[in-house]
Amino acid sequence: MMQVCVRRGVLCSLRRALSVRCLSAAPAPQIDSDGGVAAVPDHVLSIADQICALSLHETGQLTKLLKERLGIGDIAMAAPAAAAAPASDTQEAEPEPVVEEKTSFDVKLLGIDSSMKIKLIKAIKESMPELNLVAAKKLVESAPCTLREKVPKADAEALKAKLTELGGDVSLE
Repeated sequence: MMQVCVRRGVLCSLRRALSVRCLSAAPAPQIDSDGGVAAVPDHVLSIADQICALSLHETGQLTKLLKERLGIGDIAMAAPAAAAAPASDTQEAEPEPVVEEKTSFDVKLLGIDSSMKIKLIKAIKESMPELNLVAAKKLVESAPCTLREKVPKADAEALKAKLTELGGDVSLE
């Protein structure tokens, strides 16, 4: 039951007996166990009176202090059905870091199988039309070296698969 505290005009979210205490100077009625609400101790009622007397700024400071001392994290307000969820779901999980997926790669030739050297040279010449046969041979013999830079992922993986099949040790960076 939500009531408005007459003194400050602030919503007081304390339950029945406590909210009645905020509305009047008279002590809150003590309801026995037959009425469904247990009697509220006097020290709890005095704390409720003090809370109702706080300004909005002081209430925010109190909330922050209690969250720190009790180890309660900021929890987004959700539908009432979410409040009935198990305690393990309400614990704040660390968000996973967002990793940007690379879209372009450098294709590097780390080493070659000498028995497959000629086939590897031909494959490199085919995949890099700007090279002639002599330049492709020098490139293969100078391994480790960078074959192509800033290649789209699909092309880089296809080139790596082709060169690996022909005896090259290729990496994508």
